[in-house]
Amino acid sequence: MGDCRYCGQKAGFLRSKHKDCEATHRAGRQRMVALVAQAAGRSNFSEAALVEDLSSIAEGSYIDDDGIRAVIAEGWHQAVEEGLADGILTQDEESRLRDFRDQFALNDQWDKTSQDAGEQLDRASRDRLMLDARLAALATANGDEHRDDLAAALEESELSPAEQQLLLAQAWEAAVEGSLEDGVLSLDEENALVRYLRHFDLTQSLVDTNGAYQNMIKSAVIREAAEGLIPDRLTLNTRPPFNLMKSEQLVWVIDGVGYYEVKTRRERRGTSHGVSIRVAKGLYYSPRTFRSRAVEWEETVHEDTGLLGVTSKHIYFHGSRKRFRIRYDRIVSFEPYEDGIGVMRDAQTAKPQTFRTGDGWFIYNLVTNLAQHW
Repeated sequence: MGDCRYCGQKAGFLRSKHKDCEATHRAGRQRMVALVAQAAGRSNFSEAALVEDLSSIAEGSYIDDDGIRAVIAEGWHQAVEEGLADGILTQDEESRLRDFRDQFALNDQWDKTSQDAGEQLDRASRDRLMLDARLAALATANGDEHRDDLAAALEESELSPAEQQLLLAQAWEAAVEGSLEDGVLSLDEENALVRYLRHFDLTQSLVDTNGAYQNMIKSAVIREAAEGLIPDRLTLNTRPPFNLMKSEQLVWVIDGVGYYEVKTRRERRGTSHGVSIRVAKGLYYSPRTFRSRAVEWEETVHEDTGLLGVTSKHIYFHGSRKRFRIRYDRIVSFEPYEDGIGVMRDAQTAKPQTFRTGDGWFIYNLVTNLAQHW
C-alpha cells in the first residue's frame, strides 16, 4: 500500500496519490500563480497581503514552503510574459517587475524559472533602450529632451557602463544605416547624429567599427555636391600626389583603387587543306594550301592599382604605371557598378575606363553630381 504524496494517507495498492488530492493541489497552485502574476504587474500591491493569501491557499492545497517559492517564481515569469505580450515592455512595467523580483529575492541563481524570466526581461529592456536610443539619435525636434530621457533610462537600467556605451554605439549605427536606406541624410539628421555623439561622449572609432561614421560623412558629401556646393569634409595626413589646377579643390581620395581599360586583341587564325599522294612504297607527297584571317576581340584588363582623387573639376588617378586626370566636361557617359564607376571619354577612339573603388554607390553619385554642377 502506497501513501498519497499530498495528504500522506494510504492511497491504495501501487498508488502514490489520490485523484481528489491532486486536483485540489493543481487548482490551488493555479490560483496562487495567478495571484502572483497579478501582483507583479501592479505597482501598489501589498507584499504582506500577498504572502498571507498564498499561505492560506497553500495550506489547503498541500503546498509546502518550497512549493510556495516555486509558485512565486512561476507567477513572476507569467507576469513577464504578459508584459511582453504586446511586443513592447515599457519602462514602468520593467520597473514594477524588477521591484517585485528584488522583494522576493528572485535572483537568476535561484531556479531555472526565475533565470528564464530574468533573461526575457533583460532582452526586452535592451530592445526598448535600443529603440529609444535610435529615436534619440535622429531626434531633430526636442532632441535634448530625448537624449536626457535616454540618459535617465540608462542610469536606471542594469547595464554596466561598458554595456551602455556599446548599446549607444550600436543604436547610432542602426540609425545611420536605417536613414540611408531612404537616401542621403538631411542636414538636420546629420546635426542630430553629431549632437548624440557629443552628448554621450562616443568616439569616432567606437561608432565606425562597421563603417557607419564614414557612411554618414559620405552621405553629407553627396548631399552637398547635389546642392551645388563643393564638399569640404576631407582630412588627410599627407599631401596627395596630384597637381591640382588653379581654383580646383580636392573633394575625396580613395586608395587601393583598381584601374581597368578595355583592350582590343588581334591574332590571325588559319587552316590548311590538302591530300596525300603515294609516290613510292612508304613515301607520300602532300601538296597543301593555307588560309588565314584576322580575328579581333575586346577584353577588360587590369592596368594598375593606385590612388583615386575626385576634385571639383577632374578625376585623378595615380598608380605605379598609369597617371592621368579626366575633366568632367570631357566625359560623355558614366556607368554605375556595384563596386565602382566606369567612364567614357569624348574621343573617337575612346574606350571604357573603369575604377573599382569598393563603394560604387558613393563614387558614382559624387562624381556625377560634381560633373553636373562644376
